[in-house]
Amino acid sequence: MVKRCIGIDIGLSYLHAVQIVRTEEELCIEKVFSTQTRRSKDSPQEILRSLSSSHGFDRRADVAVSIPHDAVFYRSLETDVAGLEQISRNTKSVLEHNIPIPQEQIIAQTCSHRRLPDDKYSVLTAAVAKSSLRERLNILAGAKIHPNLVETAIFALYSTIVTNHPEIANDKAFIVYIDESYLSLAITENSNILIVRNIPILSSSDNNTDSVPDQVAEVLVHEAKVTWRKVFDTDVEQETTIYLAATSDIYCCLEAAITENTGCRTVIVEPYARVKCIPEHNGNNEICIAEGLALRGLAPDKTVGINFLDADNTGTKPALDLKKELIICATLAVAIVIISFVGLFVRLLHLESKYANIKNEMREIFQRTVPEETNIVNPLVQLEQKLEAFRKDSQLFASFYPTNLSPLKVLHSITTNTPQQGNIKINDLLITTDSVRLQGTSDTFDSVYQWQRLLQEIPGFTLVDVQDVQKNPGGNTIHFTVLISLDRSPVITEQK
Repeated sequence: MVKRCIGIDIGLSYLHAVQIVRTEEELCIEKVFSTQTRRSKDSPQEILRSLSSSHGFDRRADVAVSIPHDAVFYRSLETDVAGLEQISRNTKSVLEHNIPIPQEQIIAQTCSHRRLPDDKYSVLTAAVAKSSLRERLNILAGAKIHPNLVETAIFALYSTIVTNHPEIANDKAFIVYIDESYLSLAITENSNILIVRNIPILSSSDNNTDSVPDQVAEVLVHEAKVTWRKVFDTDVEQETTIYLAATSDIYCCLEAAITENTGCRTVIVEPYARVKCIPEHNGNNEICIAEGLALRGLAPDKTVGINFLDADNTGTKPALDLKKELIICATLAVAIVIISFVGLFVRLLHLESKYANIKNEMREIFQRTVPEETNIVNPLVQLEQKLEAFRKDSQLFASFYPTNLSPLKVLHSITTNTPQQGNIKINDLLITTDSVRLQGTSDTFDSVYQWQRLLQEIPGFTLVDVQDVQKNPGGNTIHFTVLISLDRSPVITEQK
């Protein structure tokens, strides 16, 4: 089975898109698109529309999109077994006083949970405001794109890492993602994300460009130590791996600072390590989030992550109001009946108007055809009576034309006056009002001219001319053409 999915990562100043196809157990990156959107005229809708119209992305493929960092709130809650069940059933109510989102705006999901000593559990939850989700969906709707999955950047990045660096699933590790305004930090253990933090950072436009990597490295090292101690209540273990991805080329500066201050091993996320890709796309490491979104869309049940679309549909689905539904159905039925009657009435008026126009046209035609008739009762019947009278007059008048030659009479005269000798055959015959043209064959020249003399004796055949008498080369057949002029002048007989 072949399945495609497009991952779309929209940032403050960039847009990345990746199309991945899955055939059986093989993954392949088919399309990669990256662009900057720093200019005011760079419209995300126009860029998204160009994915299929200009860059060959499949319109029928599923779509997964990222939610902005500043719109997502992660909370780690400590609870017991009863609390764990309550959080799983209704995450929204538990987060009501833990995040800066109004209760009616919360869309929340449980990400993971970890067992603690004394039958306690640590539960990771994620929440987003409905307005933020709608804002992201509206951007895609402007390009006529309707996503199947809305995911956070850190979970999308984890899908990319676990696909290309599967060793992450066997131990504890850091995941770090840095874009132009946020540092996202997560800790994983045994294929489970335990905690996520989004930390705002200064962009290069607000500070000295050369000092930004050093500041980011300092913040990263400090927050990594604090977060590790919060989760495990110990210092960072030696040789713990930090998987690093960023939207800018600051890997080398960060790698040295991380190693020096934490003793951890840094692995730069390679999005093409275990996913096939055509050579011209290989090399763009900024697509880690977009690739992870596509991977999540291809196997949402087999990868770790959340889908705010599912949480939104589950949490906001209204209860069925049977009375209201019946009233709506009855209103629609009445409206359909009324519209049907109005349609029939309009159609009746249209047909009556058309019938009146036809009657007027018939009257006008009758007046033009028979102007001497002043008493008009039924134009059609009166016109038929006039035609019948004209037909009878024509038959009476025809008796004064003894030489009146109809086509049947002409044909009869020709066939009855064709000699039996000479094997004369007629191949083509054309009879008009004033002439006859026929083409035929014969065995001898004499039979042709003998037939000419017979035709000249027929009344009404004023001129019989034989033309193009030729003998067939290599044979004995004579080909000829006969032209006959007909006399159509009336001859009035004397009445005794």
